[in-house]
Amino acid sequence: MRQTGGRAVLQVHPTRLCNLRCLHCYSSSGPDVAESIPIAVLRQVVRDAVDLGYDVVNVSGGEPFLYPELPALLRAARDAGLRTTVTTNAVALNQRRIGLVRGLVDLVAVSLDGDAATHDRIRDRTGSFDKALTGIRRLVEVGIPVGVVTTLTQGNATQLGDVALAAADSGALLLQVHPLEPEGAANRLMPGERPDAVELAYAAVELGRIAEEHGLAVQLDAVPRTVLTRRPGAFMAAPVEPDTPLGRWLTPLVVEANGAVVPVSYGFDRRFWLGNVHDRPLADLAADWDPDPFLTLCRGTWERLVNGRTGPLIPWYGHLVRASRADAPPPRPRSSC
Repeated sequence: MRQTGGRAVLQVHPTRLCNLRCLHCYSSSGPDVAESIPIAVLRQVVRDAVDLGYDVVNVSGGEPFLYPELPALLRAARDAGLRTTVTTNAVALNQRRIGLVRGLVDLVAVSLDGDAATHDRIRDRTGSFDKALTGIRRLVEVGIPVGVVTTLTQGNATQLGDVALAAADSGALLLQVHPLEPEGAANRLMPGERPDAVELAYAAVELGRIAEEHGLAVQLDAVPRTVLTRRPGAFMAAPVEPDTPLGRWLTPLVVEANGAVVPVSYGFDRRFWLGNVHDRPLADLAADWDPDPFLTLCRGTWERLVNGRTGPLIPWYGHLVRASRADAPPPRPRSSC
């Protein structure tokens, strides 16, 4: 989940190991991907994040509950004064794993990507929808607040009511809808399924109905064009005063599973990265980072969207990630030596 109540979010991907191989996985995680960050490095990361102005840590993946040091990471974040959220597919959520994080997490976000058939197709495993609902109920039973995250595709907006009903019946409190972006596995396995303007508009209307009928808090990760136009500073499209703490204007800040630190989203083009926490502490990377190229990118993307022909709802982060890759030089060919 990208943001929590307007707070400054540090998003940490401690591992790319996952028990599923989802068609839309932006990090291309899976059962045979062992990439991860040692807990000693992440303890320093969360301590540095507080000094940079961040107040929420969201742990994502891969599957965070397969990271053996997840409880230690959450405890370090809590000890540093940060709120904590975890995003999970919930398939691995047995009572033992839940017990290890009880009292350490403020919200667990469980992914449900449509009705049972659609979810199981995207997750590439039959029965994963039912296991996710079981995981939600187990979390709720021990008093851990739960939200549901749905990836919106070109074909599942009409299923949001089914998702909301399943979520509410299982005890979830929040439904967040995030438009699919052609990143990672989705670029290969779900071509043409990114939702268009009509699908976004339908989702917005449906979420209004869901909030009224089911009592769920709802969030669509797309902004009205009027808001984009009136508030450039909220989209990092305005100058930033020197020495302003990073968390005051850049959220989320992302630590990828290989240690790379990037703005906004996993996979953001490396031309704009801060560096790697395996090499230097996050505090040093932030102190030496020149944000001007990134801010120029934000301003140019903002101007293009405001002045261009777009729909009434704009998935800002998706546009920004794609803009980060525009005009990037092609990768160098590997040497034959």
